[in-house]
Amino acid sequence: MFSTTARYGNVGKGLVLLLGVVILGTAGFVVMEGFSFLDALYMTVITVSTVGYGEVRSLDTSGRIFDILLIVSGLAVMTYTLGALGAVLIEGSIQRFVGRQRMLREIEALTGHYIVCGHGRMGQILCEELQEEKVPFVIVEKEHDVAEDLVGQGRLVVDGDATEDSILEQAGIRRAKGLVAVVSSDVDNLYITLSAREMCRQDNSGLYILARATDHRATTKITRAGADRVISPYAIGGMRMVQALLRPTVYDFVEVVTQSRGLDLMFEELTVGDGSSMAEVEIKHSGIRERFNVIIIAVKKSTGQMVFNPGPDYFLEGDDVLITLGNRDQLRALGKALA
Repeated sequence: MFSTTARYGNVGKGLVLLLGVVILGTAGFVVMEGFSFLDALYMTVITVSTVGYGEVRSLDTSGRIFDILLIVSGLAVMTYTLGALGAVLIEGSIQRFVGRQRMLREIEALTGHYIVCGHGRMGQILCEELQEEKVPFVIVEKEHDVAEDLVGQGRLVVDGDATEDSILEQAGIRRAKGLVAVVSSDVDNLYITLSAREMCRQDNSGLYILARATDHRATTKITRAGADRVISPYAIGGMRMVQALLRPTVYDFVEVVTQSRGLDLMFEELTVGDGSSMAEVEIKHSGIRERFNVIIIAVKKSTGQMVFNPGPDYFLEGDDVLITLGNRDQLRALGKALA
């Protein structure tokens, strides 16, 4: 089977040949029959297209022989060109259909993935970061052209409105680990949050929902609708600008460990498993610092209480979430030990 590039090449060749037939036909009628340029072009077009209009004037024997050759040549070139064009259209449609079905099967096979609703400026940044972290995710985008571009980039995409339950079903909402609602409208983010929470109340009650809001009133309503966390980009941006203004060194450090590419140093949250050898042990006896060279910045208790800078005598308990700082390999090893 020819490639799509070859198919387009055949269409181009057909158009060039068709143009050549028109030029030669026009020149032939001018030279052999003495037609004006417009009459010769008219005769050539109606001959090649076989529309059946009458001749400008009667042709002599040589003109009729030329006309026969022009008809045969025109039909051959037209057949070739239309065939190549049809192959491109049909092949493209089949490839899109097959590709879409394959993508839907990939989405159906996902579990523990994230769903990003909206691929605007924030959604794009989110997807880039998730891709960098090698985390599986599905994009829900209602702008058809944007969705098609994302499919072309190899993303898993559901083309549709995330406020509709059927679209969230296609994205695997009942198997997902988290959902991010970052469409441009606060009202849509509210609907998405409410729908997702209601759909997963029984089958996936642990779904983590993160939503965007532009003002305080929307933040409160989206939280009530079931979001675990609501973030205002303007509030965060303002706070970060203040930090950059008043504490530039601290700001630079946070930027390095949270955004730098290719740098191993990073923040991570790790949960102490109930059956872990480090559960029910003091930090100084856990070996976290000595074995893994990881710094524990804070501990979040199962009650939600946050303990900052825990000392060596701090007693680790099951379900404690450790906020740690270290390189990727060390954090990965510690995560396995804590599991």
